Amino acid sequence: MNRHYRNNESPSQSASSIFASESSQSAGIPIVGCPECGLAVKRLVSGTMRNPERVFYRCVNQKTRCDFWKWEDAYLRYLTKANMLNPSIQNDAAGTVQSLERLEAQMDCLTIELEKKYEHHDAQIKDLVASLENLRLFNCIIFILLVTVLIIVLVIGTGRVGRIE
Repeated sequence: MNRHYRNNESPSQSASSIFASESSQSAGIPIVGCPECGLAVKRLVSGTMRNPERVFYRCVNQKTRCDFWKWEDAYLRYLTKANMLNPSIQNDAAGTVQSLERLEAQMDCLTIELEKKYEHHDAQIKDLVASLENLRLFNCIIFILLVTVLIIVLVIGTGRVGRIE
């Protein structure tokens, strides 16, 4: 029972969150019987924002009792391990899977890079907010000092005027 679920999704979670449409058989990829219950396997295309146009395969009996569900790359690996692909398709499938794995690794690297940039920018924003708060405090102190000096000047000025008269 080799199952592949993307991002720790179970088949029921995936099925409920995937808007899928049936699609015709992909060139040379056989549709075999479900290895768990023996019924047919369907080729579907995801319509979600997270996995747009991504092909997956699931058992037609999934809604009631069977949980066979695989993305196309995992389905190809399953077929390859079970020797259900002809050699030329196996080579194409292996190349496709390797390309997909390379792209996923690149995507992971880019995700890490973006997260680092986000953290750096987040730290800069926090520093700027702290500087702005300090500047506001400084402006309040300057305002209070100016008002105090003005009051002192007025009091002293009023006192001198009173003495002269």
